[in-house]
Amino acid sequence: MAKRIETNLVSELHDVFNVIQVTRGTPIEAEVGADMVSMDPNQASQTHRHNLSETVLYFLAGNATVFVNDQPHKVTKGDRILVRQAEYHSVSTGSEEGCEFLSVQTPPILNITTGFRDLETRE
Repeated sequence: MAKRIETNLVSELHDVFNVIQVTRGTPIEAEVGADMVSMDPNQASQTHRHNLSETVLYFLAGNATVFVNDQPHKVTKGDRILVRQAEYHSVSTGSEEGCEFLSVQTPPILNITTGFRDLETRE
């Protein structure tokens, strides 16, 4: 990390998630993934799991349904949900609005430096 303050971090599309990897390129990148995530209205992610990572999602705006092991959990701004390692999960939004959330994972589910990606989709 050459600069203390960086601006204009790049958003990447992963499935239906618009993701800004906040910890990428920092000294904690290999230990903690912190991602700002947004979804458009009427979107549903693939059902997937992270076999090594514990994940916390904190919702900043909008409404969504998070399915954890096929159990629906309605979430809105201010809600936090824990997804344990190896639990299948997905996120879907309604037709009226999308959502924004902070995703924190340890270890990170995606490490660009090492090429590691802890992601298994359900067939």
